[in-house]
Amino acid sequence: MDTIFAIVVEPLVRRQIFVTEEQAARELVRDYVLRQVTSSQRAVARFERKYGMHFERFGEYLHERSTLLETSPLEPDQRQALGQAVMREEDDWLDWKAAQEMLDSWLGVRREVTA
Repeated sequence: MDTIFAIVVEPLVRRQIFVTEEQAARELVRDYVLRQVTSSQRAVARFERKYGMHFERFGEYLHERSTLLETSPLEPDQRQALGQAVMREEDDWLDWKAAQEMLDSWLGVRREVTA
């Protein structure tokens, strides 16, 4: 068994927190993955609350806003304000996309470790 793994898991088995090293490894990994899923779900939920929609709809909304910026006859100050708002929303879109991808990835790992 890997030395670092033994150093981490052996005290847990010795203190009878887990019956075997394998059980310890499985449960510790399962717990870690569950915490990552929960963290990613919270990140996605924050964006959903902020914008009142799901990620796919937000992408459509952002496209509509960009089109509005490009095609609408706006006063310079209106164009600038809208452009700044769109830039902030694009930053959120990137962060939201990363959070959604992490969630999808961790959900896949969860399926593997609980199978």
